[in-house]
Amino acid sequence: MADELFRMARSVAGALGPRLWIVWAAVALLAAIAPGAAAAQEATRSGVRISFSTDSPILTVGDLVTLTLEVTHPAGHVVVVPRIGPEWGPFEVISQTPAKTDTNGDGTETTRQQIEVTLFAPGTFETPGPSLSLRGPDGEVEQLSLPPLRLTVNSVLTGPDETLKDIRPPADLPPPAWRQPATLAVAALAVVAVLVVASYVVHRRRRGQDEQPVSAAETRTPWEVAIQEVDRIEKLDLPGNGRFKEHYTLVAAVTKGYVRSIYLESASPNDAAEMTTNETVSAIWRSSLDHKSARLVVDLLNEADLVRFSNYSPVESEANEALRRARAFVEETRTAAVEEPRQDAHGHSEATA
Repeated sequence: MADELFRMARSVAGALGPRLWIVWAAVALLAAIAPGAAAAQEATRSGVRISFSTDSPILTVGDLVTLTLEVTHPAGHVVVVPRIGPEWGPFEVISQTPAKTDTNGDGTETTRQQIEVTLFAPGTFETPGPSLSLRGPDGEVEQLSLPPLRLTVNSVLTGPDETLKDIRPPADLPPPAWRQPATLAVAALAVVAVLVVASYVVHRRRRGQDEQPVSAAETRTPWEVAIQEVDRIEKLDLPGNGRFKEHYTLVAAVTKGYVRSIYLESASPNDAAEMTTNETVSAIWRSSLDHKSARLVVDLLNEADLVRFSNYSPVESEANEALRRARAFVEETRTAAVEEPRQDAHGHSEATA
């Protein structure tokens, strides 16, 4: 591209006269800066073309910037991109989309992935460059190195603002009103009044609870609770309205609740209802749940967290498939769920068929 611009500039300058040498200089300058506009880094190895680029090589402290990784490789090969943690060298990783492979018309395929990062210090930084793996149809794995991508971060302060200023001395303020004796007396009376009212309300509530009859305990099995909730989520059709985060939140909740009620009450000393996703996953691997079902639940919860806490947006069919997998898990483990004892209105356990 640069060579073509140089040749064009010389041709125009020769045709219009020596005084128009500035045309050649301008085009030469354009050719010199054009390759850096996308801030791309490319590498070729074993017929594989790697491109790591960004549209914003110059940014300000705290700005979000998207890095695009593209690997063009022969059809039938699989590119494995490692999962990057929240801290990636000097970069803070906000999100990392799943790798997607598209078929080209020349017998090759292109695998793409986007990584959203930010930097909180001014200066020039280079990406650590994750190591990629390329697996061929014969199972042979080849390691590919990714050239670093350089980003320049400017400070949000410019000019005189970059110089630190002395801290101003404290201003002379009058004593606060709450230190006045009259104010303290009013506050004490208000506290006493609040305590009297609170005691009266608590007393009335206790009397009301004593007078109310004992309500019947939950008689549904965990399986019945889960299936009814899955049916309710399906009727909401949240993916059809583009409400993917709400959909995955409900799917994760019903899956966690079902697993906790059947398998995790004794798997962890923590209160099962307060467990995070990571704590739930750790407890699942230590529970009596079989490996196949445990893997299904772990993948489903991780997928839900990816949609809920990142910019990744699935298609409608993926969201509906997540709910179908949750339903299949509940159905397959129904035997364990219905064997849990129920309690009648008097607190006595009774077996369920």
